Formats: sequence, structure tokens, C-alpha cells
Amino acid sequence: MPTRTVPRCPLCGAADTEELSRFGATSCRSLHRCRSCLEPFEHVKEI
Repeated sequence: MPTRTVPRCPLCGAADTEELSRFGATSCRSLHRCRSCLEPFEHVKEI
């Protein structure tokens, strides 16, 4: 089973993020939120 990496926040660099939605604007992106600065961001999924 593949391991999933936790994306870092692009604003503050914190690794404490949560996945809000498995799919963002496109199916290759997921929507996350940083628990430190509370900013939402999109993450491009690994293949």
C-alpha cells in the first residue's frame, strides 16, 4: 500500500495540514487547510 505524504503549507511552511476535499478544481488536485495559519490551499497529487 502506498504511503501518502502530508503537504506543507505554501504560506507558512507548517506540516500540520488537513485535507478538506480529495478533489479540488480539477481531479489532480486536493484541497487542504493549514492548522497553523488556517489558510486553505490546493495541492497537486502525486502519481
